[in-house]
Amino acid sequence: MNAPMLAARLAAPVVPSAAVVRIKDVRLVYRAADGSDVSVLDGVNLEAARGEILAVIGRSGAGKSALLRLVEGRETPDSGAIELAGESPTIGVVARHGGLDAKRTLGENLAVRLQAAGHDAATIAREVDHALDLADLASARGRHPAQLSDGERRRAVFARALCGAPDVLLLDEPTAGLDPESARTLLSAVARASKERGATVLLASHDMTAVAAIAHRVAMLDGGRIVEEGPTTQVVARPKRSVTRRFAAAVSGAALPAFLSEKLSQDPTPRGKALLRLAFEGPAATRPVLTEVARELGFDLGIVAGSLGQLGGQPFGVLIVAAPSDEPYFTAACERLEDAGLGVEKLGFVA
Repeated sequence: MNAPMLAARLAAPVVPSAAVVRIKDVRLVYRAADGSDVSVLDGVNLEAARGEILAVIGRSGAGKSALLRLVEGRETPDSGAIELAGESPTIGVVARHGGLDAKRTLGENLAVRLQAAGHDAATIAREVDHALDLADLASARGRHPAQLSDGERRRAVFARALCGAPDVLLLDEPTAGLDPESARTLLSAVARASKERGATVLLASHDMTAVAAIAHRVAMLDGGRIVEEGPTTQVVARPKRSVTRRFAAAVSGAALPAFLSEKLSQDPTPRGKALLRLAFEGPAATRPVLTEVARELGFDLGIVAGSLGQLGGQPFGVLIVAAPSDEPYFTAACERLEDAGLGVEKLGFVA
């Protein structure tokens, strides 16, 4: 079996509570250069609870960044509403190009906004220390932006957004351009902030490794609409839409070998094999389900590829198996595997 490829879960399960962010039937239209209207968001409805990390995924141009700008208040929807809970909710924004002041040290960069808000020196020092600790940058307090690596600068922007304990954190493609180690460190900091401070995080990304690492829930944005939404484990294990399925495949760790994908057909052949993608969640991921099913049905299920990791705080695995394509064996195998609690997807047939 292939080595595990799923990112380890960094965020603790969130306890459902009243929504902090409510996006209600939001529509946004841009005017194109030729004067025509371009629909960017079309009837989007989403909610995010306190301490929840909600990932909005989708291809470039799907409307992810536009949605964050609406929540931030930089743009106004053409219709619908953005509601934030509380009397004076605060928002922290983590942009890829955060505009740190090159003439100030990291500590001074973080203190500026707190000073402008009128906080006393003791509060500012405490907030800066805590933010730097969360971002794993305590030792870099006295350094200038030019002395930081790309990953450290990204975390510095994140630490600055944490100052003042915002209710909502907005992250737009936070891991873009980062090496794997820097990305893991940043994601760990985001998960800690959500858990320790109760911040609600909206993460816009097409990086499914990042999403799998920290998101409690996922919303798939395609063509300006939310086409699929649910707990991260559910969306990755049992994607309903083809566009979601393509994104989920990036973290499932089970890719069909090229020599088989080239031979794949949608029509069975006598005494051929059916290739099935099986998703295991929770207890099913650690039980000998294949052995049990094969013993019960009286034929083998050969493992072609697969991985085992963790997602949503639970064991999660994906296997691609070969089952008999002849009836009634094929239908019996699919039904029995589904009865065992597995997600079953037919990939095709090979001779």
